[in-house]
Amino acid sequence: MSTAGATPGNTPTANLAAEAAAFDQRIQERVAAGFVPDLRRMAPCDYFYKSFWRDPHFANLFVGWSVDRYLQLLSDRCGPGQRILDVGCGPGYVSLELARAGHHVTGIDISEANIDIARQTLAQNPWHEGFGSLDYQITPLHAVKGCWDVVLFSVSLHHMPDVAAAVAHAHTLVRPSGWLLTWEPCHDRFTERDAATVALVRTLLALTGHWYEPADIANLTDENSLAAHVRDVWSEYVFERDPSEPDGQSPNDLAADGAAILAALRGRFEETDFFPGYSYIYRLLGGIRGDAATVRRLADAITLFDRLSVKSWGQNPNHFFFMGRRRD
Repeated sequence: MSTAGATPGNTPTANLAAEAAAFDQRIQERVAAGFVPDLRRMAPCDYFYKSFWRDPHFANLFVGWSVDRYLQLLSDRCGPGQRILDVGCGPGYVSLELARAGHHVTGIDISEANIDIARQTLAQNPWHEGFGSLDYQITPLHAVKGCWDVVLFSVSLHHMPDVAAAVAHAHTLVRPSGWLLTWEPCHDRFTERDAATVALVRTLLALTGHWYEPADIANLTDENSLAAHVRDVWSEYVFERDPSEPDGQSPNDLAADGAAILAALRGRFEETDFFPGYSYIYRLLGGIRGDAATVRRLADAITLFDRLSVKSWGQNPNHFFFMGRRRD
């Protein structure tokens, strides 16, 4: 997910250049490897070794499902043809789907490369019936002025070093009685017990030849080695990085945790909807290997298990959805 225009309190330009450069490099590498940031036109991309972006089916199970939640909430709460500000739109795959659904979307990001690619993808869009409108701008959140029906943060608020200031500014951009909608990480809720479920699923996949890195289980010979492995999985999810990624996505990655984000949101917006997302599929589906039909069946089954485990069996989510009406 692309970073947003960060709003670091009294120093709104701090780290913005480095943050933008990190996401410029990230999207340029992905596009060069064949990634198409369009949920309807993307193709399998082996550049991704474990991410849901590896295959369109995985992307639909995770990102597509989340976009469907956005569209349902917008339909239920707001109605058609909403003016939406998508903060931290990245290469535009969410903005594009919102516009295809008839909304009038302004996507902003501090990454010039992401906006360039978003504009190129929009120019190649073959679905025009019922299309609202879509405009992309290279700008940080703190510099934005205007009025929208809905402000959307799609996994971008956690890149805001001063999340309270970011939400406060978003409050000024929403019309009276307007809305804020977000889908954000809450890794602070993820426990070693949750990580043990991930370790078990990956181990079973590896033992049956369906995990990309069978060596993951080579040293799981006793309780101590298994406990260490579970701690490694916990760390991977909580910090959103593998051991080979010590610096994470960007300088401001995970600048705010789920609790801080929720506190800021509830301070400015009257909550109408709050519910969990998935727990672990986003760092698991892309690692499944095998023939295409088997991989798809495994992905569908694991996704169903993840969703129902969060809903009914005590598995903690790693993301949440929030929608609230502007509090004046």
